[in-house]
Amino acid sequence: MNARLLFTINAVLSFGHGLGFILLPAQLLALYQIGGSPGAELMGQLFGAQLIATAIIAWKARDFQSLNSLSSVVLANLVAFAVGAALSLRAVMTQISGPMGWLAVAIYAALAIGYLLVYLKKDYAASAA
Repeated sequence: MNARLLFTINAVLSFGHGLGFILLPAQLLALYQIGGSPGAELMGQLFGAQLIATAIIAWKARDFQSLNSLSSVVLANLVAFAVGAALSLRAVMTQISGPMGWLAVAIYAALAIGYLLVYLKKDYAASAA
């Protein structure tokens, strides 16, 4: 997998989920069996806003020419998605989130693995042509 493809997948997934959490926080939280209190809904919307920011960064990073910029975004995403995978896994294992939480684990883990592979292979170098 090259960095450009990974950034594109990241951007699409982040934008779709982000928009969902901003517009329909109660419904998406309910899918994960997380209580829909006003505070939880606000946190869901703030999470959605951050996902939109992540989508924009990933989309713009597809065209970065600087290897330093590319490696920074790859490393930051690697760390963020690895932590997200661990936290999502803990949430499922402790029944904070329901079975749908496995989707979050899968998405975070897949993106973390993708960014790890790109980082280790320095495959982002091919994107900065």
